[in-house]
Amino acid sequence: MSRENFGNNICMTSSLSKNSCQKTLLDTIKRALFDNQNDVQNLGAASGFLPCKTLIIVCFGTPLIAGDAFGPLVADALREEFDAPVFVYGTTEHPINGKNMDEWLDFLRVVHKGCEILAIDASLGEKEGGIVVRKDGVCPAAVKGRKRRVGDVGVLGIVAKCGEDPLMKLLEADFDKVASLAEFSARLVSEIF
Repeated sequence: MSRENFGNNICMTSSLSKNSCQKTLLDTIKRALFDNQNDVQNLGAASGFLPCKTLIIVCFGTPLIAGDAFGPLVADALREEFDAPVFVYGTTEHPINGKNMDEWLDFLRVVHKGCEILAIDASLGEKEGGIVVRKDGVCPAAVKGRKRRVGDVGVLGIVAKCGEDPLMKLLEADFDKVASLAEFSARLVSEIF
């Protein structure tokens, strides 16, 4: 696992053992969540980790595009396989994407006012299969040119390499690799609780 800091990004790529990779990523997500709060003393809490604010998880994407299915697949796994004890939005059955995102964000602002948001989305990057943890959320629908950030902490799964046509890169992504990365990410996020 190599770790590189780029401003608000903490980029993680696999090069060490899977256990080291998971521990480093988990610690990174926990620190990012706590960095957004004033109550840092809970960081050393035993196995049960929950931020002092209520946490919700919002996964962006659509299952209709292989590369963009990352977020909904993570949401499905968190709900069905790992039984996450928090609200998880953006499943394959009820995805949150560019078409309905504003409605969902309005809903979340009203229903979960003051909650910490862990946002999860697919991304393009240089290190396919990597995970980027951002201390300032994610930019869903960036492929369409939107630059609005959502969430307090973001987890981005790098599903394909950057290219001239981002939408085509998402369409051509290897679904099996995306599903594997989503499973790994869901397992990792589930260990926060």
